[in-house]
Amino acid sequence: MPELGETLSDRELEVLQCLSRGAGNKDIAAELFISENTVKVHLRNIYTKLGVSSRTEAATVALQQGVIVMPGVDTAVTTPPPSETTVSNQLTPAVASEADALPPESPLRRWLHHNRRMVVMVLGGLLLLAAVAVIVNVPLLNTATTLTATPFEPVDIGENWKTLRPLPEPRTGMAATAVGLNLYVIAGETTAGVTDSVLVYHTTDHTWQEVAATLTAVTATSAAELFGEIFLPGGRLADGSLTDVVQAYSPTNNSWRFVRSLPQPIAGGLTLSDGSSLYFLGGWDGTNYLSSAYVYDPAANNWRPLPPMSQPRAYLTGGVIKGQLFAVGGHDGQAELAICEQFNPADETWTACPAMLTPRAGAGAASIVNKLYVIGGVHEGEAVTFSELFDPANTTWSIVNTPLLAVGSWGNLGVANVETRLFALGGKQNEQVMAKNYLYSPLVYQTFLPAASSGEKEE
Repeated sequence: MPELGETLSDRELEVLQCLSRGAGNKDIAAELFISENTVKVHLRNIYTKLGVSSRTEAATVALQQGVIVMPGVDTAVTTPPPSETTVSNQLTPAVASEADALPPESPLRRWLHHNRRMVVMVLGGLLLLAAVAVIVNVPLLNTATTLTATPFEPVDIGENWKTLRPLPEPRTGMAATAVGLNLYVIAGETTAGVTDSVLVYHTTDHTWQEVAATLTAVTATSAAELFGEIFLPGGRLADGSLTDVVQAYSPTNNSWRFVRSLPQPIAGGLTLSDGSSLYFLGGWDGTNYLSSAYVYDPAANNWRPLPPMSQPRAYLTGGVIKGQLFAVGGHDGQAELAICEQFNPADETWTACPAMLTPRAGAGAASIVNKLYVIGGVHEGEAVTFSELFDPANTTWSIVNTPLLAVGSWGNLGVANVETRLFALGGKQNEQVMAKNYLYSPLVYQTFLPAASSGEKEE
């Protein structure tokens, strides 16, 4: 049985190094070619030998003791003479040497002499803060770069569409979602390849800003906002392989973190949020198209399987209306689909809804005033010349005229809404990766009630 203070084995050091980078048990197992159960055994031994009870404590203590090294974090301390063995004296020589350089009667010298323990504690605390910041992926200095600052005026192109300031560079296969009045464009693929870049479009002044990059660069992905964070599950990596990694971004802290991985590597799935849970539907696992559905519980940091969709498909789209999830379109490995399915989280059941007017995959969608707008998409052998609108109240689909589709089908784009405005950007049109950015403002009908009379007669 391992004992407190016992030297870590080479394999335990490898597990600890992976842990310090934020890797989960499944990721560690894959990297070291061992089972997850073996990882758990190593972790128990590490905790015992280091005298800790959590992953963060283990990585922090290991950094303090110099057992592992994190790039960019200097954990070195001054080595005391062999006769000095107490923890408080390990940093004393460096402080004392600074005091010795001062005049014998210097007030600062006397202060350092009487307060050297406090100085050591402060320095140690700062070092620990730096180490923990790296472990939990929180930058010590959050930075964001404004990419566009010149004034910009949207241009009306008809049918309630306008052109906006384009992306800083063409991009496709990215995730797009909104938090507040800001639109986030996450990862995807540029002409240079798969990217980890994250861009923010400020809808109030039409400027672009680059914020903290994702921890893992992915494309063929999707995202949704839950409790103020943006979740990005799965996707395809730069080498063509798929990933089960789930990344979460905090706009407040401008930082990313890993959460519990998907049950398997998946690309081309649909991420939706109903405000209390996160859902991940369908996708492709590298061999098969999937009908699977999962729900993520942020409190338990756990994915749970749900009843599957009626048909396997990837590159589908959809939205949430009155607490109901809608999954539409996609590709089943043979052809594009027009299928529409509705999921009720209350009783975890799927029901069919009317099919779209045309099959499409790689479309984007947004829910505005209890209606689902499906924009673009591709249909092999046929041009997709219009977008669509689904109204659950009367279970009908109708055409949304889209001037930009006049030049060809538009797929793998990013679509999200800010209030009642729909933004559609990037993607591929006629095999060309686009940087264009469009705004669609659907007609939103409002009912105005006349003010009630006070009953007094005006003079």
